[in-house]
Amino acid sequence: MRDVIEHRAGFPVERALRGTAAAARSDVVLALLEQQGAAVSTARRWRLPPYASKPLVLFSVWLAEDIRSAAPEARRQLAKRYSGADLITHMSVHETEILEDAGISRDRTLPVTFGVNDDYYTPGTGPRDIELLAVGQDRGRDYRTLFDAVRGTDLVLTLVCAPANVAGLDVPDNVRMMGLVPLADYRELLRRARVVVVPTHELAYPTGQSVALEAASTGACVAVTGTQAMREYFEDGTTARLVDVGDAEGWRQLLLELRDDPAQRAALGASARVAAQTRFSARGMWAEIAASCVERGLV
Repeated sequence: MRDVIEHRAGFPVERALRGTAAAARSDVVLALLEQQGAAVSTARRWRLPPYASKPLVLFSVWLAEDIRSAAPEARRQLAKRYSGADLITHMSVHETEILEDAGISRDRTLPVTFGVNDDYYTPGTGPRDIELLAVGQDRGRDYRTLFDAVRGTDLVLTLVCAPANVAGLDVPDNVRMMGLVPLADYRELLRRARVVVVPTHELAYPTGQSVALEAASTGACVAVTGTQAMREYFEDGTTARLVDVGDAEGWRQLLLELRDDPAQRAALGASARVAAQTRFSARGMWAEIAASCVERGLV
């Protein structure tokens, strides 16, 4: 029954139904991620209790990108689906305009500074014995460009991702495929990596930011694609090294440079760790959202 309902609705419903009793006792409903807020938003539009009287905050990741890449009618449907939300957060300033163009008023949006758990992602005590590490199965990953960069070199790349991420790609011999790993193993890989590489496409949101900032929090040297959104989180030469979108030759030159420059890696890693603690912590992100809820009178 659940599968039939959710298939026809086009969004998850079960958690909103299971949450009705808790929502009745709560000051605000926070949806993680935006899809989980679709049913609550619909209930608010239809004035269904208990959600009708509860402010709804959507913690969104993909909404602006989905709107940007959708056909006109699909954009209208997405804006309508989330019209019951009082506040929609997003992770890059330029996403605000995308949402506004779709009919979501600016006073219902909030660009937040994404943060990670810097108490969990801490520097390790062992050696950094992994030359290059890439992690991630987000739709924004650009492993084709990364493979072109390391192909034919003596660089050694360790890659953690789902098989679907590399389907149809020619994986070079110097790439060590690990598949998916548990969370604790992932943290240990970040601690062991000399350089954490995050190659991405240009999307509306800062795709790859979780891995990049978690790596930064461990004190790893981070190299990322310099998308418009990611440049809000990393500064080239200070907290990371940035490469243009799709620039395989640029990646090759940078990775060879970082491989042979331990002093640069150490300096970048130290600066990245400080930035994660002072500017990009989860504590700061949630405090920012909470303060906005108070400021806007939602709680």
